[in-house]
This record gives sequence, C-alpha cells and structure tokens, in this order.
Amino acid sequence: MDATGMLHLLAAEPTLLPPAPADADGGAIEDRRRENHACLRCGAPADTALIADLGQHGKRWLDLCFKHFNDVRREA
Repeated sequence: MDATGMLHLLAAEPTLLPPAPADADGGAIEDRRRENHACLRCGAPADTALIADLGQHGKRWLDLCFKHFNDVRREA
C-alpha cells in the first residue's frame, strides 16, 4: 500500500499531519515514538511513529496506536 492508500484507510488529511524532518533516521523515529502523541485514527496514546513521503506535501508523521498500526499493516 502506498502512502495515499494508507491515508485513505486512516481517513487522514495530509496537510494536517505534522511535518517530519527530511533527513529523519531510525533515531528520530524512536524519539518521536517516545514523545506523547495521539493516534491519528482514534486519539489514544500512540505507540508507533511512521513517516509517509507524501510527494507535494513532503514527509509527514503518522502516529498510531498498536491497534491502528496493525490494521494498516494487515491492509498493506
């Protein structure tokens, strides 16, 4: 599944997602995961952090709880 499909599945508007650093690496992703963010889909505390490259919108953070992260993985 591409980033557009993932956002459609999550019912997310790309321009409302927080921008991710262009040079983010595994350390930046782990730091983001440890911060206090809400799941993009349900608002519960996020357990995972992903970066989606959304072309014209740039790279954006996707913060998800385990349930919604697994839902996205199953659909991929």
